[in-house]
Amino acid sequence: MEKHTTSENEYRVYTERWFILLATTVLIFTNIMQWVSFSAQIDQTNMFFCGPDGFHDCSAAFLSNQIYQIVAVIVSIIGMYFATVFGTLPTLRLAGVFNIFGALIRLVSSLPSLQNFFWRQFLLILGTSVAAAAQMYFVVFSKIAESWFFPRHRASANVACSNSLELGVVLGTLLPSDAIIAAACLVPLFLLFVLCRRSVPKTPPSASSQHEVNGPVTRGILKCLKDRQFLVQIVVYSINFAIANGIIYTSNAINYRGYNLRGYPIAIATLVCMFSAYFVGIIADKTRKFKTIALINALVCAVCVVALRLYLIKVYSGWYDSVIVCTLLSIIMSCCAIHTPIGNEMGVETTYPVQESISTGVLNTFGQAWLFCLYFVMYALQDSNWVYKNNGKGGSWELALDFWAFMSILNFVVALFFLRPRYNRLQMEEEAKRTEEAIRESVSTICKY
Repeated sequence: MEKHTTSENEYRVYTERWFILLATTVLIFTNIMQWVSFSAQIDQTNMFFCGPDGFHDCSAAFLSNQIYQIVAVIVSIIGMYFATVFGTLPTLRLAGVFNIFGALIRLVSSLPSLQNFFWRQFLLILGTSVAAAAQMYFVVFSKIAESWFFPRHRASANVACSNSLELGVVLGTLLPSDAIIAAACLVPLFLLFVLCRRSVPKTPPSASSQHEVNGPVTRGILKCLKDRQFLVQIVVYSINFAIANGIIYTSNAINYRGYNLRGYPIAIATLVCMFSAYFVGIIADKTRKFKTIALINALVCAVCVVALRLYLIKVYSGWYDSVIVCTLLSIIMSCCAIHTPIGNEMGVETTYPVQESISTGVLNTFGQAWLFCLYFVMYALQDSNWVYKNNGKGGSWELALDFWAFMSILNFVVALFFLRPRYNRLQMEEEAKRTEEAIRESVSTICKY
């Protein structure tokens, strides 16, 4: 147990916070590994689950990817209710159960002894659907930070959860083994059912946590959706979420310009963004300047997306092209990864005293929905003949990247002119601190007499 030594010394944090944070991060990256493992190997996945005869018409990898995105929208809504009514720990435990059962079903579907292609695909879809239901963990990021950590550590705790998404992408690409994933899924189960005992600590870590109000979930959602500033934050959050998915498309589009980097751009960009997000998280904890960070983030992202689009006008001519492309993708990925925890914190601050699970749940629901839409928009533009001539392989990839660049510019414009987050929670904590100091001064004055 750790105490504040300042005017907040009545607030405490407990060792158990590290168990619940570790359980959450492991749960997240093992779940994301299941999403990425087959999506990153499209040809191999389609060949295994459909066979050589059905390979060309196979959609196993596509369905595996889309099921995760569709289910994420649904479970975000369900997760808001579950986390608000039952608490963080039951939500994470339920997610852990979905995660392990989904992994086991997918493991059975990938056994070589199962020769029937219909049952392979059926079990793959079933297992993916069950595993995707574990994504209700998205709504508890800020709840864990608020309930278990001091205010000066909230953004860092949020970044740790967000970074586990990126870690799952890397590990899912490098270790696409259902057996390894299923074994790893046992770790969060052990932590959640054995070492984690409660959803909130015995005593609160901050004034805002101490005075938290539990109201009806529907009322909290409506209050969020009636808040104009929160709606602006939804737009910025959703676009950032979708821009990150555009990186996956771009990593394939660069092959049409003569590059042959396979999955390395995504792996490199993900590793870089994990470190940069953690560094920015520390800055956010110390300064609490979420709006400034979000604006700089949006500007850098827009500049790099546009620069990458212009750079891809030229075809590959040497190793330095790969360095430049990977650098730009890494910066873009870092900006998108940074905004997820920062956006969650801004949303919680603006809508306080609405519960964190509700505000982050609304943000994630819209983010996942736009992510799902952008995937189809970019591929629809690739298949079009509107501006650029469709030359078969790759199609009008230029138009798809133009749209990606437009969205990044739109994101910056919206953030620059309309993003005005309120710091309700921070103001409440500062007022509570001033009140405590005034009371102590009064007591000290009385004791002198």
